[in-house]
Amino acid sequence: MANKYIAEVEAEEFGTGYTIRLDTDGMARLETEYGAFDFAHKIQFGLVVLSVTFIRSFLAVSLRDAKGDVVKTYDMPLPLDNVGKKCLDAFSLFRYGKDHETWSAEAAKADKKADAENPTKGTKA
Repeated sequence: MANKYIAEVEAEEFGTGYTIRLDTDGMARLETEYGAFDFAHKIQFGLVVLSVTFIRSFLAVSLRDAKGDVVKTYDMPLPLDNVGKKCLDAFSLFRYGKDHETWSAEAAKADKKADAENPTKGTKA
């Protein structure tokens, strides 16, 4: 059965036709590796701070060559910020249907709205 949810981002830094493609199998492997209930925070934060450990774990389940096969070995393009952003985009696309920048801007806006609507925020009990 084909995966219903797939998030794909071009990754030409690795070679012609390469993509970072996260699917349900890759997400399940990340959940298993980092814990089913806190994996999302760990992965998201790890990618934001450009942790090589998290970037490598993410690429191990999502980096694909031009044929669509998961790549086992590769040279990591430097600097890491571009690769980290692409991994974040794939993660956000898979979970929220939006690239990371769009999702985080909307989440920050929603947080500000919630703070403004809560008259007891910041008061002592």
